[in-house]
Amino acid sequence: MIDRPRTHVPRPRDVAGFEKATSAGLTPARPPTPPRIDGRQTARQAFTRLVATLAVSVAASILWLFVLAPQEETITAITFIATLAVGYFVTRTSLRRFRAIFLNELQAGYTTKTLTQGLFWIPRRGAGRKTWGDDVVGWDWAGLWVLDAQGNVVSAPDPSADPPGLYPSPNNLGHRELWTGYRWTGVFPDR
Repeated sequence: MIDRPRTHVPRPRDVAGFEKATSAGLTPARPPTPPRIDGRQTARQAFTRLVATLAVSVAASILWLFVLAPQEETITAITFIATLAVGYFVTRTSLRRFRAIFLNELQAGYTTKTLTQGLFWIPRRGAGRKTWGDDVVGWDWAGLWVLDAQGNVVSAPDPSADPPGLYPSPNNLGHRELWTGYRWTGVFPDR
């Protein structure tokens, strides 16, 4: 677990609009018992599928280029680019699926996929365009239920901690921002 936020980093409960958003159900749930994951795809499963999709896409591209490529150079280039494009879009779809499931779990007050650090899977919006980066972001899972793939409790939440999830932003009033349990990310999924 990562240290609690520095004193100059406002916690979600200290941001204007927190109480109103909480009563409207717009902040992560704080269930008293572990949520059931009956039959739903979990973030852990979606992440495993994402990694598998990426691996198959890369393997298919390499296989096509070095083993299955026809002798005609023009056809080889076109089919290789097509293979890369299909791999890109399939992987991108898996990445979006993981992101949606992961954020839904956080909002429900639990997670099945913990990250030590990372934000590679969420584009940041700034200056009117999407940017990638700032991927060394610490996460603190103390505020929510951490469940394994079968839904068994790995760790129970600490009621004094603000769990990761979407809260009213201290940086962009009127929008929700992703809080990692440690710091604000600059990610505004609602925009």
